Amino acid sequence: MITRIKRFLSIRVAGCPDVRKPIEDDVESRSAKKVLIEWPQGIIKPFVGLTKDINENPHWTKFRRFLKNNRFDFEIFDYHRSDWLETAKNYDLIIWSPNSGPAELDEMKRKIYILEKKLTKKCFPDYETLLLCDDKVMSTYFLKMNGLPVADTFISNDYYEIEQMKTKLTYPLVSKRFHGASSREVDLIKNPGQLSRFSRKVFSFYGKKCSNAYYRQKNYVYFQRFIEGEGMDVRVNIAGNVITGYFRQPKRKDFRASGSGIVIKEDLPIEAIEVALKTYSAIGKAMLGVDMMKDENGKYWIIEISPFIGVITPIQLKVNNVAGSYFLSEDGVLDFRAENYWPQELAIKFYLEQEYLSTRDEWMKRHLDGAVKRNGLIKSHSC
Repeated sequence: MITRIKRFLSIRVAGCPDVRKPIEDDVESRSAKKVLIEWPQGIIKPFVGLTKDINENPHWTKFRRFLKNNRFDFEIFDYHRSDWLETAKNYDLIIWSPNSGPAELDEMKRKIYILEKKLTKKCFPDYETLLLCDDKVMSTYFLKMNGLPVADTFISNDYYEIEQMKTKLTYPLVSKRFHGASSREVDLIKNPGQLSRFSRKVFSFYGKKCSNAYYRQKNYVYFQRFIEGEGMDVRVNIAGNVITGYFRQPKRKDFRASGSGIVIKEDLPIEAIEVALKTYSAIGKAMLGVDMMKDENGKYWIIEISPFIGVITPIQLKVNNVAGSYFLSEDGVLDFRAENYWPQELAIKFYLEQEYLSTRDEWMKRHLDGAVKRNGLIKSHSC
């Protein structure tokens, strides 16, 4: 909190540039096991360019830990500089650490597109993953086109359609901006009159003011059906065949669980894991966080996905008060072990296996396809 106040005074009062430096964090003291990859001697390891992010809980330090532990040659790649394109040609693989904020993501999208599509460089995450990062609209389109159980969502860029639909939609509606985390710009629309007032702001000349001073909600609405149920949402995190997760509870007299800070780490419902696995398989990325809510009939609905998982601690799941992770076997058994990992390390391991040691289709067939296609998963506890 003190750091944020100092930053506010520096930028908004003193008029200093909003330039933040990447931070270090002590990844070695957080009870995370090392993630090791078996690399055949006959295959040359890629030379890696590692980017740094400015998140409060940085990604790049976890990637660095993995690269060091597995003896990959790498160097820090400063992609903000004017000579970024020439420097990027030195690397076989560039590991990007997405920053929180649309301005940073826009820069990455442009540069990853050029590197992948024009120079055939390998990037992790790839361009398609960046399209899904912090973009609820794009993510919802992906979920719908893959037939996944996403909560009923109305997205429109047409003001007159919104006016026509306002009496046909079911209230209350949860309104969201396309980007932003921790429930920022998440509002409850309770009736057609409130919807009209909201859409008039969105379609005004300047659009609707948001928490980011340089971004406004302009010429689109994103309305999701309010799900009556337990009130809590469940987050299932998947990286390869390793599964963790937790529950989030809203604050008193609030409907927003994300960003509340009330996290409950207990065993995950097997039905939620099954939905998350099908989503992970369909989206096809190295890691995925799936946020769901259970309705009054016991069905789980996806409300958001996050293709890049950021966490404060590697301890993301507890079963019978024991911290650990589920490991999915190809026969559909979820084996719980008292082992905790940084999801970024798991994700880069599985990415390297799929890109350098096999193919994605071969990896999925060997490790996940059989379990995903089963009628039901089975839990097993090794501890």
